[in-house]
Amino acid sequence: MSRQITICFSLFALVTLFSNAAEVEWNATGAVNVVRGEDFLPMVASGDPVIVELSYDNGSEGEIFRQIFDLNDQLFWQQEEYYQSVNLNIVITIGQHTWRGTLESGSPGPPYTIEVQDVKVAGDTVDRFRLTVAEDDGGSFPLFPGELVATDNPRIQIEFSDLSVGGDAVPSYLDSTDLTCVSQSFTRITAARGFISSGSGDIIDFTVDPESIRTRMPNLELVELRDVTYDAEFDEVVLRWGSVPGKFYVIQYLAEDLCWREKSSTQAQSAETTWAVLPSGETELYRIVEEE
Repeated sequence: MSRQITICFSLFALVTLFSNAAEVEWNATGAVNVVRGEDFLPMVASGDPVIVELSYDNGSEGEIFRQIFDLNDQLFWQQEEYYQSVNLNIVITIGQHTWRGTLESGSPGPPYTIEVQDVKVAGDTVDRFRLTVAEDDGGSFPLFPGELVATDNPRIQIEFSDLSVGGDAVPSYLDSTDLTCVSQSFTRITAARGFISSGSGDIIDFTVDPESIRTRMPNLELVELRDVTYDAEFDEVVLRWGSVPGKFYVIQYLAEDLCWREKSSTQAQSAETTWAVLPSGETELYRIVEEE
């Protein structure tokens, strides 16, 4: 018996040079919530619009610092930190003032340079993606309106999250603590916030509108995906794309956690490659990745 397969693809497949790290950019807007401190109060007021721009490299090796297992030895809570060669850059603009924090590599432990938390239980739990540039973690601040003194410990932090409500709710924000996946699931974020702190009492606390969040990988290139068909006889999806002889290509599909997973791979023998994969469900979205 044959089955109905819905194949989702665009006229172009996303292709990137597959290397150890890829730059990821986030952009969002929000509004100031609370302002405290004599340095910040003359510059910023509650309700002022906020522009958030941040970037990082997602190829860092993470370190898991917390895991909780249930009575059946199933992992249901995990927190992982990424701090080596992350090249984190956070820029916050409020009116005519811009704060910028940069951090090439942090150190293990608090304040956790980049933290990813995945929780698989219902109730008052949160999937969380938090990024922090702090001076005591090796961060620097090329732009920081307001007077800083030697004893200050400035910090800029952004947090994206999803409140778990359990039951038959929509899928939670994350399904792993894999840094390469968190930017692909941004549509599941339900809450976001951040702050700028001098470390000595001056603070700007702001919220971010989840609907405004956009992410992209600026080094992605587009190539023509020439054809995608379903072969009912062999229950296969056949993809055809322009290729470079000798190059390796990875066929990926978009999993339920909105993360691209490897389906298959092949080395191109000619200027056009045709490759068949077995579908995992009734609907699948594919892309082709060219390895460097």
